[in-house]
Amino acid sequence: MSRFRFAGDFAAIHQPDYRRMARDERVGTRAVRVHFAALGYGNQIGHAEFGPGELAQVLGIGHGRAADKAASKAVDAAKAMGLVGPDSGLRCLTLPTTQFQKGKGSVVCKYHGAAIGQVAA
Repeated sequence: MSRFRFAGDFAAIHQPDYRRMARDERVGTRAVRVHFAALGYGNQIGHAEFGPGELAQVLGIGHGRAADKAASKAVDAAKAMGLVGPDSGLRCLTLPTTQFQKGKGSVVCKYHGAAIGQVAA
């Protein structure tokens, strides 16, 4: 495994592990798992986009309207706790650049219409 060398008070995460933890009901509350999903699926600008119903599936809630309602409640709780950005929703979870940066991958968010240089988080 290669070592990261960061200046200042930064650390690195392994996104596949955070994707796994977002799915694992034993790990914590749904709000905490929403935060893990944001970390695990985040792109270069700190946006984690999801298709219709996908976040509910990631959280292990299921499919359909009731699942989306439960996932939305979890996102609202995560926002209230400051775990994701205030513009987060079922289709995109956001993290501020002060909390999350990534070196490769997508640099746009179709849902928020954001791109590098105009970050919406």
